[in-house]
Amino acid sequence: MNGSRLRTSILGQSDRILLRPAVTGRPRYRLICLHHAGGGAAAYVPWFRRIAADVEVCAIRLPGRESRWREPAHLTVTAAVAEILDVVGPLAVDDVPMALYGHSMGGVLAYETYSALTRQGAPEPLFLAMGATPSPLRQVECTPRLPAGYGRGDLVDVLRDYRGTPPEVFEQQDLLDIVLPVLEADLLLLDAYQPALPPRPVRCPLVAFAGSCDPLVAADDTAAWRDCAAGAFEHRLLDGGHFFLQSHMDTVLDRLEEWSREVESSR
Repeated sequence: MNGSRLRTSILGQSDRILLRPAVTGRPRYRLICLHHAGGGAAAYVPWFRRIAADVEVCAIRLPGRESRWREPAHLTVTAAVAEILDVVGPLAVDDVPMALYGHSMGGVLAYETYSALTRQGAPEPLFLAMGATPSPLRQVECTPRLPAGYGRGDLVDVLRDYRGTPPEVFEQQDLLDIVLPVLEADLLLLDAYQPALPPRPVRCPLVAFAGSCDPLVAADDTAAWRDCAAGAFEHRLLDGGHFFLQSHMDTVLDRLEEWSREVESSR
């Protein structure tokens, strides 16, 4: 697909993609960003102002949130990945290299999207990166995010455990009425997730970020992505909690920039 037709394709899906075009001419590469449970594409807006000017950023917006709040959220990884493939499939075969970053639930979706694309014969991405995401081998050992017979109070507790929600949200029931249903759907999606074992090897460079103070995901569980790496691998431990993509944005983006240039120079 040529550049103009591809851009038309992206802009025509503005409900599903939040786009930050490359500021300077043809993009050096295109970064596909996948959001965390209960979140949306807006989580990456701060990245738009900080990322290198020659990188195009496409933050995927899944149904059930933001401008798509009236649509039912996906309840399985299979359904979510099918939609992501519909969005990014044309981008994967464009002449602009593609890379993937997913945070928490988004890391699961990034890995499964990578696996689906490579099964379809798409070129290897420039890199696959994820943050606060247990490896597939550790996913199968995770305890359920939602207990049996859970109620609204359990969802609120999970939201508090993430430590990424402003305190005033918990005092406003109308805001919780908006936040909790999509969080519930995303947690059900994660609890139903059964990764294929043995995991599909990642042949492109693989980067796994972790927060040393993350109350939800242990650093060892992210380091275990090493077992999926068939090529270059890096595990980067940051002095932060679950949402270090915000608190340590500069560190994450600087490393992705360094990593992208290292990969480009080796090709």
